[in-house]
Amino acid sequence: MPAITKKPNQNKEKPQKTGGGMRLLGFLLLAVVLGGGLAYGALRFFNHPAAVQAAPSRPERIETLDLGDKVVNLANGESGRYLRVRVVLEYPGEKKLAEEIKARQPAFTEKVLNIFRSKKAEEILPVKNQEKVKEEILSAINEELHYGKVSQVYFTDFLVQ
Repeated sequence: MPAITKKPNQNKEKPQKTGGGMRLLGFLLLAVVLGGGLAYGALRFFNHPAAVQAAPSRPERIETLDLGDKVVNLANGESGRYLRVRVVLEYPGEKKLAEEIKARQPAFTEKVLNIFRSKKAEEILPVKNQEKVKEEILSAINEELHYGKVSQVYFTDFLVQ
C-alpha cells in the first residue's frame, strides 16, 4: 500500500504578502534623507562664515601704562581727607598710539589728578561711583589722543583717609 502523504493547507489560501519589503525600503530612504539633512545642517552650523570671521586670526596685543602711586587731597574742604591711588591705563599695542601715550604721560597724570581733586570722598567711596570716575578719566584722556583710544582704566590701589 502506497503511503498517503498529506499536503498541509491544501484547501486553505496562501497568506498574502503585505508589502513588508516596500515598507523597509521606505524606512531606509527616510533614514538616509534625515541623516543627510542633519549632516548638512551640522556642517553649515559649524562652518558658518560669521563664526569663522568672528574668531580673530591672532590675539590683539594689549599694552599698559602705569601712572604710578599718587596722593591727592580731596575736595572735602577742611576735613583733610585724601586719596592714595595707583592708576593703570590699558590700550591696544599699536606703535603710534603707544608712542603718543608715553609722550603725553605727564599731561595724562595731571588730568587724572585734577579729576580726583575735584571729587569729595562721598563721590568716590562706593564702588559704583568709582566706575563713573573711571569713565570720566577715560573720556578726558581719549579726547587728547589722535592715533587711537585708551580702552580701560584700572585702579590697582585705592585708599581714602
